[in-house]
Amino acid sequence: MSNSASRKKAATQRHHLIEAKASPISQADGGPRFVADVMLGRLAKWLRIAGFDVVYSNRITDEELLLSSQREGRVILSKDTRLLVRKAVRRFIFIESDDVREQIRQVFRATGTAALPGLLSRCLDCNAVLESIAREHVRERVPPFVFATQAGFKRCPACDKIYWAGTHRQTVLRTLEALLAKR
Repeated sequence: MSNSASRKKAATQRHHLIEAKASPISQADGGPRFVADVMLGRLAKWLRIAGFDVVYSNRITDEELLLSSQREGRVILSKDTRLLVRKAVRRFIFIESDDVREQIRQVFRATGTAALPGLLSRCLDCNAVLESIAREHVRERVPPFVFATQAGFKRCPACDKIYWAGTHRQTVLRTLEALLAKR
């Protein structure tokens, strides 16, 4: 058997093991919390937009993923079959598509998500829950046009980033609602 044929066979075996090992993800305690591997940065960002608690770093190791999953009760999101067949991996969603929209639909299906948990409530960079901030406190921190046209602002308590309802908000909402309807 050639080297590529044996690699294909091993990959197929891992896929079968993952399918057999997968179990339903419950919506208990306010919905699932996730930890995403380095291949899924765009998915992590979209899930944060939807309001999900998603730990993500482009430097996270497999061991850190496992520890976060075990200690914090997080569901691992991964495309890495070698990681997911490991004995220590218990709760996971094997992300099969390279298309971020299909990945979002897959997470919604796997978790039974029927409504978005807290749309635009998390920092897209660090995952912290956003807090409202008085408009007058952001005058020097946002562009003048934004300050003049926006009534409400939010601030990340962890990284201090400022958020407001930009022009892309409606597009993002429509995209997520359509994906939720197609789950």
